Amino acid sequence: MSEISGTRNCGPAGVAFVRLAVPDLTSTVEFLEYHVGLALEGHDESHAFLRVGIEHHSVELVADPSLTEFRYDGVGFHVADTDDLADLQQRVTNAGLEVLPLTDSTKGLCQEGFAVRDPNGTLIELFTEFLEYAETPWPDLRPERLVHPFIVTDKYDETLEFYLGVLGFQASDYVEDFTAFLRCEDRYHHSLAIRRSTKFSLEHLCFIMGSMDGVMRRRARAQYKNVKILGDVVNHSASTSIAFYLFDEKHGPRYELCDGHRVFTPDEHETHRPRRLKRDPRNIDVWRAEADDRTWAH
Repeated sequence: MSEISGTRNCGPAGVAFVRLAVPDLTSTVEFLEYHVGLALEGHDESHAFLRVGIEHHSVELVADPSLTEFRYDGVGFHVADTDDLADLQQRVTNAGLEVLPLTDSTKGLCQEGFAVRDPNGTLIELFTEFLEYAETPWPDLRPERLVHPFIVTDKYDETLEFYLGVLGFQASDYVEDFTAFLRCEDRYHHSLAIRRSTKFSLEHLCFIMGSMDGVMRRRARAQYKNVKILGDVVNHSASTSIAFYLFDEKHGPRYELCDGHRVFTPDEHETHRPRRLKRDPRNIDVWRAEADDRTWAH
C-alpha cells in the first residue's frame, strides 16, 4: 500500500481518462486533434482512443448517432497498487455500494480493477497498471496531461460524501457551500471539481498545455475556426492556472486549456487545510475588476 501520513484513507493516484459518447465520431476526433491537440491512437466504427502523454488514452469516444450533443459516460482513475485497490473496493462495499466489473474497453488495458457508480450514476473505474506507450506522441502543441473533469450536480452533498468519504479524495478548497476542489494522491490541486446545481452534467475537462505560448496558439486556432470561447483568459485563484475554454456541444463539454496548475508538496498534501472562498468572480479569476464583473464568462 502506498505510504501516507497518519491513518487517513488513500485515494486514487490520479485521473486517467474520461469516456464521452458523441453523435459523429469522425468529426469529434478531428475537433479534438485540431483544437485540443489529442493524438488518435486507435479506432473502429464504434470507439476511438486519443491520448496526450504515454498513457494509453486520455479520452475514449463512443459513437452514438442518436445523440444531438455529447453524453458523459464515465471516468477512469489510476490506483497506485493492488493493496490500495483492495482497500478502495472494501470501502465501496462497506458503504453498501455495488462493486461492478470494468467495462470491456478498459479491462484489457490494465492489470486489475473494478467499477462503481457515483451518486449521479456516473461509472467510476478504478484500476492498476494502465497500459502505456514508450514515448509521447510527436509534439504538435499537445497538452501534457489531462488534469480534471469538472461536474455540476443536483446531488452535491451526496457526491462530496462519495468522493471524500468513500474513495478518499482530499479537499483542496471550497467556494462557500457551492463548489469543491478535490485532489488525488498525485497532489494536483484538483483531479475533480464539483459544483452545486439543479441538474447533473460534465461542465468541462481540463488539460495542461505546458506553456502559455501553447495556450495562446490553441486559442488562436479556436478564433480562426470560429469555435465558441466560453471563458477567455482566466487566471484561477484556486489552482493558479491561466486558461481559456473552448466549446462545441457536439464534441464534448468545455475544454479548458491551461498553463500551470498548483501541485502540493508532500507535506502540504498531508497538512493542507482547505480554504472556504467567497462566491465572487474575483475568486474564480483574480483579474476581474469588481465583484459584479463576469466578463470572463462570455
